[in-house]
Amino acid sequence: MAIGIALRDKGLISDDQLDQAIAEHERTGERLDRVLLRQGVVSREDLNQTIGEQFHLPVIDLGDTLPEQDAIDAIPASYVTRHHCAPVAFRDGRLTVATSDPFEITALDELASLIGRPIDLVLADENELQKFIREHYGLGSDTLETLGADIEVKPEDAGDEVEQAQEASVIKLVNDILAEAVQERATDVHVEPYEHELAVRFRIDGVLQKANVPPSINAFGPAIVSRLKIMANLNIAEKRKPQDGRISFRQRVDGRVHEFDLRVSVIPMLFGEGIVLRILSKTAVMLPLEDLGMSGSILERWDHLISRPHGITLVTGPTGSGKSTTLYSSLNRIVTDEVKAITVEDPVEYHVPRVNQIQVNTKTGLTFAAGLRSILRHDPDIVMVGEIRDKETAETAIQASLTGHLVFSTLHTNDAAGANTRLIDMGVEPFLVSSSIEGVLAQRLVRKICANCAVKYRPGEQGDTEVVPRGISIPKIAQLRKGEGCRECRNTGYRGRLGVFELLTLTPELREMIMDRSNAPAIAKRAIELGELTTLSQDGQEKLLAGQTTLAEITRALAV
Repeated sequence: MAIGIALRDKGLISDDQLDQAIAEHERTGERLDRVLLRQGVVSREDLNQTIGEQFHLPVIDLGDTLPEQDAIDAIPASYVTRHHCAPVAFRDGRLTVATSDPFEITALDELASLIGRPIDLVLADENELQKFIREHYGLGSDTLETLGADIEVKPEDAGDEVEQAQEASVIKLVNDILAEAVQERATDVHVEPYEHELAVRFRIDGVLQKANVPPSINAFGPAIVSRLKIMANLNIAEKRKPQDGRISFRQRVDGRVHEFDLRVSVIPMLFGEGIVLRILSKTAVMLPLEDLGMSGSILERWDHLISRPHGITLVTGPTGSGKSTTLYSSLNRIVTDEVKAITVEDPVEYHVPRVNQIQVNTKTGLTFAAGLRSILRHDPDIVMVGEIRDKETAETAIQASLTGHLVFSTLHTNDAAGANTRLIDMGVEPFLVSSSIEGVLAQRLVRKICANCAVKYRPGEQGDTEVVPRGISIPKIAQLRKGEGCRECRNTGYRGRLGVFELLTLTPELREMIMDRSNAPAIAKRAIELGELTTLSQDGQEKLLAGQTTLAEITRALAV
């Protein structure tokens, strides 16, 4: 109770808050300081400072601490992970060790006996300590240490791979990799076998980054692959053909339990089987359109489009540009108990409340076009087709829109104006395109500047010569922002993503141009003159000058 009393005496918590925390502590047995932290009545910083004062321990910031390699080598990874402590430095024959739990004095006394040196303790934040251990010991290092001691690796024996995949240590290692991917906000996990290396990479904010795994993981590649195949209900013995599966799991993130679906793809490669896991969070669909990065003017026009009683609204862009997320968020915005919405998707990525969702199955003949024809007999108000890939699907979607349905879909084109000409190239008659399409949204994703390490600068002030994309103008007095790199953003300078959007709404004049088979540049030029097209460059410039992203990201995303 001493920590609680100390916090109260410092005015950091009230008597009522202390009494409530003590009651919870007595009910659950959870330590009082952790109860106070979980209840949100005290900050980590204040709590750590108070604990440090109580135990007469200095508090350090591990984010700014670079440990000595001799200190790292002094303690086994298994001990570091089990007792949640980390060596920082050697000083005059004494080892400085950071801990987030000074209450476990017995374990730290045991450590002094284990290494045969006296120990000086310092206090560190629990989250910072976890990051420190992963960064300097590697993801799953304690598990690999155990595997190396307990399992004899025989890559040539397939039976041993299956046995290894069932080992508790391998199961824990794979779970650690998945948990780390979720914690780092990865959208994909790549497990890639090379001749002398097993690479594990996470795609974070659209860019692949190496996961921090120890070199010893190389020996356990087949066991890791077999474990993932077991989880995805795939054939472990089949190593000559590609396989696809699905894994569902739960993971605690920021104090809440989230449900995730993993789309698993296994492909035989030169030195083994490569696996890519696509992580789909069931909570991502609930993002409001404002959080996707839509500006006020584009959002107002988009709201008008998705609220129409009929017609086709398209979202275009390359793979991975966030088209599905935009459509899901749009559906979530307009679907109520008064309307019926049905989707046909390949695959169903997210589950949307109050929406009937159909999974494409080409083996049984359930294609986009077949599914769309069938669902029109179910009296829907809103229809979403995952993607228009061919003439049959396009014409069926158009007929649906002309018979009083609001239709959403995606199309692979580089810009909004190109969507109309793309449909005509598929073989759809121009008069059908011009009479059914109401609007087209093109989009890209750019990385957001990390708020923790963002700094302001003026272009060219340090002699840099950044390329300015065509269509973007930067005032000479403009101050831009960039991230210097920190632990929060894995030293990339970026954390999170937002959309850059281009919205085209059709007028009678633009519909006439489509009827006359005008090309996409001509349609785009006239739409800009009419004020019916907000371009990617314009929206990108707005986000750049607002300090949301960088010139390098805009250049990369717009590919100019």
